Amino acid sequence: MDHDLALVYDYLDNFDNKTLKNIFENSNGSLSSRYFDGEVNQERVLWLGLSFGILVVLSLCFNALICCIIVLNKNLHTVTNVFLANMAMSDIMLVSVNVPLNIIRNVTYEWTLGVLLCKALTYSIMVSSYVSTFTLTAIAFDRQRVLLHPLKPRMTKQRGAEIIFVIWILAFALALPYGFFNSVRDMDIFVVKVKRCRSAFPEPKMLWEQYLTIITILVQYVIPLSFIGVAYVRIIHKLWMRNQLGYVTEDQRMRQIRAKRKSIKLLIAVVVVFAVCWMPLNLYHILTDLHPNTKTFQYDSLAFFVCLWVAVSSTCINPFLYCWINPHFRSRIMKKKNCCRQKEKPGGESEEMEEMTSTPDTQTQETHPDTHTQDTHVYRFLVPSFIKQKQ
Repeated sequence: MDHDLALVYDYLDNFDNKTLKNIFENSNGSLSSRYFDGEVNQERVLWLGLSFGILVVLSLCFNALICCIIVLNKNLHTVTNVFLANMAMSDIMLVSVNVPLNIIRNVTYEWTLGVLLCKALTYSIMVSSYVSTFTLTAIAFDRQRVLLHPLKPRMTKQRGAEIIFVIWILAFALALPYGFFNSVRDMDIFVVKVKRCRSAFPEPKMLWEQYLTIITILVQYVIPLSFIGVAYVRIIHKLWMRNQLGYVTEDQRMRQIRAKRKSIKLLIAVVVVFAVCWMPLNLYHILTDLHPNTKTFQYDSLAFFVCLWVAVSSTCINPFLYCWINPHFRSRIMKKKNCCRQKEKPGGESEEMEEMTSTPDTQTQETHPDTHTQDTHVYRFLVPSFIKQKQ
C-alpha cells in the first residue's frame, strides 16, 4: 500500500497544481477509491449494504438460533454440539464486528471511530477465522477417533470445553499482530490530511507484511485443511471398506448404502465449503502481499469485498449444512418461533431425541451380527447428533 502510494506521489509530482486539479475533478473518485479506499460513493454504499446486509441478517438469525437451541436443551449438550455452537459464536462475532467496520472504512473518507475499533477491524476477522478452522479440525479429529477406535471412550464434555478454551486462547494470540499493527494514521493526501485506519508495520514494512501473510495462510488455511482432508479421507475409506458380515437382507443393504452416502456427502461438503469459501480471500492476500508485480496486483476495493463476501457466506452455509438439512430439526424450528419458549414433551422423549442422546458406551456395547446395525453405529458416531435423518 505504501509502495503504491509512493508511486502515485512520484508520478503526480511531474504535474502542476492546475493539472492536478483537473485530474481530480475528472477522475470521479477513481484515484481515491483505488489508492485510498475511502471515497464516499452512494452506489458503493448501496451495493455493500445490500450484499452484506443479507448475509449479516441470515447469519445472525441462523447462528443465534443454533446457540439458543443447544444452550436451552440439555439433551443437546454433547461434545459435537458444543463444538458447533462454538463455531456459531465465532461466526456471530465475524458478521457483527468485522463486516460493519469494514464497510464503514471503505465508504467513508476518514476514520472517525477511534483506535480501539480500528484494531478490532482486522483482529476480529482473524480471531473468528482461527476459531472456526480450529473447531472444524477438532470435529474432524473427534470423528476420526470415534470411527477408527470405536471401543475407546469418547471425548468427554469437560475435555471438549478445555479444547474450546485452548482454541480461543490460540486464536486471540495468533491474531494479535493484526490488532497490534493496525492503527489510525494521519495521511497527507496531496493537500488534505485525513485519518485512516490501516496497518503500520515496522521497517522493513514489506517483509513484515509478507511474513505475516505466509504464516497466517499456513496456520489458518493450509495446515487445518490438510488435516481435515486426511482425516475425512480415512473416514470415507473406512466406511466403504467395511465388510458385510452375516445375513443381510436387501432392505438392510439399501439402508446401509443410503447411510453411507449421506455420511460421505456431509463429510465432503464440510471440506469443500471450508476450502472454497476461504480460498478467494487467501488468494487475494497472496497476490497483493507476495506477488512481485506490485503494479498489477495491488489493493482493489471491489476485489477485496467480493472475496470477503465469499468468506463471510460460510457463516450462513455452516448452519444450513449442519442443521437445516435435517427435516426433523427444521420442522421443530418452524413450530417454535421463539426458541426460548421451547418445552419438552411430557412422558418421555421422542425417538429422534433418544437417538441424539444415546451415549457411545451403550452404542459400542451392543453387538449384533448384521452389518446394518454395525453401520448404524458408525453413522451415529460419524454425523453430529442433530443432523441425522430417519433412515
